Amino acid sequence: MNDEEALSYLLDIAHDLQKTIDGLEYEMERIVHDIAGSRDVGDSMSILRERQNAQAGYMYELGKVEARIEDIENRVREQGERETERTADQKWQEEMPAAQEDLLDWLRPALDAPASPQEHDQDDRHHHYEGEERMLEEMQREDREPEDYLDWWKR
Repeated sequence: MNDEEALSYLLDIAHDLQKTIDGLEYEMERIVHDIAGSRDVGDSMSILRERQNAQAGYMYELGKVEARIEDIENRVREQGERETERTADQKWQEEMPAAQEDLLDWLRPALDAPASPQEHDQDDRHHHYEGEERMLEEMQREDREPEDYLDWWKR
């Protein structure tokens, strides 16, 4: 069953559930009017409660069906949008001229050049170990007086 058939089926179920709910609503109103003119309130109230419970069950089922309907409608809409996007993309790619040159050719020599390991190691050492060395200095200050190591503002 495809999405359109499922959507049609669920719409029919939702319509039938709504008719049943409306019928129960009418019947409950009629019972309430009968109670006003009757002395046998007990039977009428039990029938009314039973109808209200049935109506609540149908309303729950209707909510589930409407959620499935919304999901399928969104799926159908998205499929239509995807198809539109796909045709627009194909049209754009057909109309777009092929690239005549690689715009990143100027970058190729820098990428192909061998990197000098000495410069790279010095950069890593400078940035990577700077914090570690500072932490070691701070740890060695533990035996000094507080006045001696409150020089953080000098750095």
